[in-house]
Amino acid sequence: MALNDLSTSENGKQFLSGWEGVVLKAYPDPGTGGKPWTIGIGHTSAAGSPVVVKGMTITRAVAFEILSRDLVGFESAVRKAVKVPLNQNQFDALVSLCFNIGPGNFNNSSVVRLLNAGKTFEAGAAFLLWNKAAGRIMSGLVNRRSAERTLFETKAYGAAVLPAADEAVGVVLRRGSLHPEGVRALQTDLVALGLLPYADMVDGDFGPATDQAVRKFQGSAGLTVDGRVGPATRSAMAAALTKAKAPIAVAMFPLRGQAFDLPIAA
Repeated sequence: MALNDLSTSENGKQFLSGWEGVVLKAYPDPGTGGKPWTIGIGHTSAAGSPVVVKGMTITRAVAFEILSRDLVGFESAVRKAVKVPLNQNQFDALVSLCFNIGPGNFNNSSVVRLLNAGKTFEAGAAFLLWNKAAGRIMSGLVNRRSAERTLFETKAYGAAVLPAADEAVGVVLRRGSLHPEGVRALQTDLVALGLLPYADMVDGDFGPATDQAVRKFQGSAGLTVDGRVGPATRSAMAAALTKAKAPIAVAMFPLRGQAFDLPIAA
């Protein structure tokens, strides 16, 4: 299909949101504990309207309206960089990659270079090279790249298109979570913040004590108190840990351009 006829499909937006997370209350930058505030699907004021401020809330429908506007620049970047016809699923996969690594990196990537050279299979494989954050191979990025490659090659959008699939792709931890690696890292951060009193409570079981600690933190941070540890809660925890000059185990992920580092869940 001609590139000029393509924009991100609804399934493509659901796919992308499954990896980025959908946050309905503004959360702070982890480095500053404040600006720039983020809301929705990775939206900050730098991306355009609406301006994001502390305490701002939106609906899920509005989050996707904002995403549609935010994607215009990334869609344009894909159209400008790619010189060959694309199918809808290929375009959606490329937009997801571009959104995650940025237009500059995308334009100079081997994915684009191989695709324009007519080496479509090799271009799909090259998605997997974009698996690092801060110089580290991140299992979350490994899994996201694998899903994008699968979408690019097979039209399989996967479980990420399901509204309740947030935990399946590693976006949210919550009570009863079956991902002990992530829960242990979360509990390590809660101990560092003084919300879990004993180090031996770092057991990988997201039970009542961990749930209570998460809710206590969310209340103190002005977040929605629901016991769900998604991007907003992790970002606020990262800010609190940075302020306390404490190590960060899980709270840093996912930030924009990164992924939740879980071998199974991400």
